[in-house]
Amino acid sequence: MALLPLISIPELETWVETWAFSETIHSRSYTHIIRNIVNDPSVVFDDIVTNEQIQKRAEGISSYYDELIEMTSYWHLLGEGTHTVNGKTVTVSLRELKKKLYLCLMSVNALEAIRFYVSFACSFAFAERELMEGNAKIIRLIARDEALHLTGTQHMLNLLRSGADDPEMAEIAEECKQECYDLFVQAAQQEKDWAIICSATVR
Repeated sequence: MALLPLISIPELETWVETWAFSETIHSRSYTHIIRNIVNDPSVVFDDIVTNEQIQKRAEGISSYYDELIEMTSYWHLLGEGTHTVNGKTVTVSLRELKKKLYLCLMSVNALEAIRFYVSFACSFAFAERELMEGNAKIIRLIARDEALHLTGTQHMLNLLRSGADDPEMAEIAEECKQECYDLFVQAAQQEKDWAIICSATVR
């Protein structure tokens, strides 16, 4: 978990733990759906790790997680300062850690707000045609959870951006404004591209 080592209040810790639990349920639900609609599910599961489009979409989100996890590890293991790690010079600072946290939360927000909805729309379209209605019911519950996660990350981002608890976070939010905007534009474009690829595959 990228966020748990940085959380300082029990309410938020409980929320993140609950979030992780629901993601486990989502993963099992997707597995259940795939096993019910594909004769050989291994083809789909194997493609997930080799498909370039899927990898490209995942990279846009996972890179922010990776950077936050790495900086958090350096912060806890080495402390503030300049260090050499595996022949690479690493500068660890509280401000940089806060920036990585803000950007990671923003990438999660893009994930929850944009990235899931192409597949959700497909599932709901099937249900409107009275096809695969059981799958659509599962997806509807997942969409409900994702909307809750979206609201949670937006609340955290708004608190950080306001600077009420930490004025430096307001500075960081302003500093990262363009990168955050670009992150959302990229996520939207990748989802459009993914929708085009999916529709071409179905034809």
